[in-house]
Amino acid sequence: MPRSDNSLKLADGRTLGYSVFGDRSGRAVLYFHGGLSSRLDIEFADKQLSELEIKLIAPDRPGIGLSDRLPGRTLTDWTNDAAALITALDLKKPPVLGWSLGGPYALACAALLSDKIGSLGTVGGVGPMDYEGAVNELGLMEDRILLSWPEPLLQFLSPAGSLYKFMSPQKMKQELLRAVKSGPDYEVCDALSLSEATDFAFEAIRQGFYGSLDDYLALRKPWGFKVEDIKMEVLMWQGLDDHLCSRRAGDKLASRLQKKQYFLLENSGHFLLHRHLADVMSILLKESDN
Repeated sequence: MPRSDNSLKLADGRTLGYSVFGDRSGRAVLYFHGGLSSRLDIEFADKQLSELEIKLIAPDRPGIGLSDRLPGRTLTDWTNDAAALITALDLKKPPVLGWSLGGPYALACAALLSDKIGSLGTVGGVGPMDYEGAVNELGLMEDRILLSWPEPLLQFLSPAGSLYKFMSPQKMKQELLRAVKSGPDYEVCDALSLSEATDFAFEAIRQGFYGSLDDYLALRKPWGFKVEDIKMEVLMWQGLDDHLCSRRAGDKLASRLQKKQYFLLENSGHFLLHRHLADVMSILLKESDN
């Protein structure tokens, strides 16, 4: 079944947009998209989610896709939006999964919404950028720029980011292949259709680039919690051939968590969900029931 796009009016008047994928009567899972991306980066899994009888709910973060911008937002602001979505949809302690830059937003829910969610997982999840060399461990040039350049300069240059919306899908896919470089991620992304490889990126800048910039600036601010204080068990999946968020970065995050299950996958990279979705969802749902 094709995705359904929906919106929720929040208490402050903003609109939170989200899509539903998979089996509409299936088990609900909340999914947080990656950076320079949108809710559509999980659309490739729609058919498989239906087969797994999973109803996956993927919101856009503020200023991205269908969601109104919230200038100056923080990670804790996102937990308020997530809580409102859980309440509005009457979800009963849904599992939460964050991919890539969605990882910190998932960790915020583990820290501040543990009473509202079931299990918590990250896939190639980014950790705190509070130690020397953290930014340089990220393989994507755009990530390093957005997490290290002076904020006033990034704000000044942000309108230029909107120019990506005029790029052809063919060129956008070439940029994706350039970013992943080689190995399993290149194989996965090369096999994607133009739509699968680019729709999520074009949707990210539907309103311009400021929402995506806000996404990164939130990681540069105090998180509002310490990952060391998270009481929930965190399920972490890390591809050993991930060039975008390295195993070393994953190890650093894992070492700071009180409770975790850390799954290291061989012959897998940042886009491991394309090949391991069923296994990830099986463990996520099983742990949510415990």
